[in-house]
Amino acid sequence: MADRKLSETIRGASAVNLKYSAELLNLGREYVRAFTSALTEGNGAPEPETQRPPLLLAGRTGETANAAFAIGNRGAMKGTVTVSVSGDFADTKVSVEPERLALDNAAEEIIVRILARIGPKTESGKDYIGTVLIPEMDHRLTDFVLRKLPD
Repeated sequence: MADRKLSETIRGASAVNLKYSAELLNLGREYVRAFTSALTEGNGAPEPETQRPPLLLAGRTGETANAAFAIGNRGAMKGTVTVSVSGDFADTKVSVEPERLALDNAAEEIIVRILARIGPKTESGKDYIGTVLIPEMDHRLTDFVLRKLPD
């Protein structure tokens, strides 16, 4: 009889513990949903910047491969900044036009071109990864892939 009472008490305690754990799990799940919703719906938080897909520059030896993208001054910044290229491109000379941007008009968009003069020592079929950036602001504008086509 005492064993039966002890067994029922343990079952009852286990059931209460199981219900408590389930409620705690549901409460945690609700908290995560509410937190995620607050982050993704804005609620005063700044929207994350969308990442541009990488641009492709492709050409044969001696050709100038190029790509372009638009950039606008979304903020209230004024002044002049430098645009540069980062990456290892073997013997291919990679540059941007224009090399300096004037950030005067918030509504104005500027087209930036990436130019790559394909050198003879650049390997065919190999992807060379590069980045266009504004060094003064430590800001990445876009990524690109340089690829030498077979001659």
